[in-house]
Amino acid sequence: MVLLFCVIVWRLFDLSYFNRGKYYKSLEQTRSSIVTIPTKRGTIFDRNFEILVCDKTKIILGVDPYVADLEKDLQKIFLLSELLDINVKNILEKFVKKREISNGRSRKVRWVPIGEIDSDSLYAAIGAIKISGVYGIKNPHRSYPFGCEMAHITGFISKENVPVCGVERYMNFYLQGQDGYIESEKDGRMMELVHYRKKEIPCKGGNDVVLTIDKNIQRIVYDEVSQLVEKYSPESISVIVSEALTGEILALVNHPSYDPNSYEKIPLQAMKNLAVCNIYEPGSVFKIIAMSFGLEYGLADEDSIFDCTLASVTNRGQKVTMPKDHTPFDKLTFTEAIRKSSNRAAVQMAMLIGEQNFYDCVKSYGFGEKAGYGFDAESPGILWPISKWDAWTITRMPMGHSVGVVPLQTHCAISVIANDGILLKPNLFKYVMEGDKRILSINPVIRRRVISPQTALRMRKIMHNPQSGTLKNGIKFCGKSGTGQKIINGQYSHDRHISSYGGFFPADAPKIIITVIVDDAKVEHGIAWGSAVSLPAFRNIAEKIAQYLEL
Repeated sequence: MVLLFCVIVWRLFDLSYFNRGKYYKSLEQTRSSIVTIPTKRGTIFDRNFEILVCDKTKIILGVDPYVADLEKDLQKIFLLSELLDINVKNILEKFVKKREISNGRSRKVRWVPIGEIDSDSLYAAIGAIKISGVYGIKNPHRSYPFGCEMAHITGFISKENVPVCGVERYMNFYLQGQDGYIESEKDGRMMELVHYRKKEIPCKGGNDVVLTIDKNIQRIVYDEVSQLVEKYSPESISVIVSEALTGEILALVNHPSYDPNSYEKIPLQAMKNLAVCNIYEPGSVFKIIAMSFGLEYGLADEDSIFDCTLASVTNRGQKVTMPKDHTPFDKLTFTEAIRKSSNRAAVQMAMLIGEQNFYDCVKSYGFGEKAGYGFDAESPGILWPISKWDAWTITRMPMGHSVGVVPLQTHCAISVIANDGILLKPNLFKYVMEGDKRILSINPVIRRRVISPQTALRMRKIMHNPQSGTLKNGIKFCGKSGTGQKIINGQYSHDRHISSYGGFFPADAPKIIITVIVDDAKVEHGIAWGSAVSLPAFRNIAEKIAQYLEL
C-alpha cells in the first residue's frame, strides 16, 4: 500500500510539476480543432461568357447501418431504389453491412456508400422521404463540359486538387481562391465546443477568367479536325484561329487530345499542346520570309524574273546543288514564284539578301524565339546561328528546311502579312473578374514591326490566287501552302510529309487568320501536299467562321 501510495504521489508531481508543459501541450493538441472551409474555384469562360470550366458538387449518398431501421423504412427503401435506379437487393445489402475486415481486423462500419447523385433536386427528393440513417456527403469536383474539345486550352485539376496544365495551371493564382477555417476546441467525443471557438475566417472564392476563345469557332475547328483524322489517319494535327488585329486566339485544337474529366485513363503524349511545342520543318510556308524581304529591301518587285533552271550555285567557295522544284520551271516572275511555290526562286531571293541579313529576317518574323503563349512547355523551335551554318544552309532554309518551328510560330508569321507588317504576341486571355468587376484586362501586345505596311499589302495581293482564292460565299482569301518532308532515321522521307496551310480572310481587310498543320497524312496515291490536305480544311473552317461571324 505504501508503494502504491508513492506511485500515486509521484504521478501527481509528474503531471503537475515535472512534465506539466509536455502534458499541457498534448492536451491542447488533442482538444484543438481546426476545420478547413473549402473555397470555390473560379469559373473559366469563353469570350461570350459561356462556361468552359466550373466547379460542381457530387453528392455521395450512404447509410449508417446502426441507425437504419429496415422494418420501419422498408417501403421507403423500395421508393429509394426507383429514384436511384439501383436494384433494391443491392441497397438492402448496404443497410445490413455493420462490420468489415480491415488490415486483418473486424471493425464497425458507420457509413456505407449507396451511390452518386449529381442533382440537388434529386437529393432533396430523397431527403423528403426521411429514411433513417440515410444522408449524403457533398464532394466538390471540377467539371469540363467540353471534354476533348477544349482539353489543350483549359488543362485540368488532378484529384489531389493540383493544377496540372493549361489555363488551370497558368492562371491558378487567380482561380484558386483562399480556403477559410474555424479554430475551436472539441470534447472527448470529438464534437466542437462552440463556446470555445477562437477564430472563424470565411473562405474567399477564386476569380473568374474570361478567355479569348469562342466556343462556337472552337467547335467548328474541332469538327473539321475530326474529319481530317477520319479521312487521313495522321500522326498529329494542330489548327489555330486568331484575330488579325489583336492576336487574340479564337480556337486552338490538337490531335491527339484527351478528356480532362478522366485524365488518368489517357497517355501523357496526348496531354502535349502540340500547337506550341511540336517542332517540325515548315516547308514552303517559310518562303514568305525571303520573298517579303526581297520586296522590303527593294531587291525585287512583282515582275522580277527568276531563272528556275539554275541547277547549282557557288557559296562559301563551294559548288552547291540547288533544290529541285516539285515541277520543272523555266523562268518565273516574282508573283508566279510565290503562287507556284518555286524552291529555286526562294533560294535565289535569299542569296540576294545575304546570309546574315536573311538570318535577321527569319528572327524578325519570330522564329528561334518563343511566340509568347507563355505556358504548356512552349518551345522556341530551332534556328542555328550563322556560325553553325554551312554552304548548303542558305540554299535549304528559304524553302523551309534546316529550321525547326512550332505551329504557333508559323501562325504568327502569317499574321505579319495580315496585320500590315506587325508581329503581335498571341493572347488567350481577355479579363480576370471578381464578381461582376473586371480586376485585370489583357490588351494586345506588339512585339515589333517586321515589314512596312506597303510590303505587307503587296504580299497580300500576291498571296491571293485569283483562280482559287475565293470562298463559296464570295469572300477572297490569301494564303500559302507548305509540304515538308519528314526526317526518318536521319534522312528526308519521300512518302511521309507534314502538310500545312496558313491564310487569312477577307483578303482586302484581314480579320481572321487560320493555320492548319497535318503531320503524316495517309493518302492513297502520291504525296500529301499541303494544297491537297490542309487547304481544303482551311476552306471549310473559313467558310463556316465567315457564316458564323456574318462577314
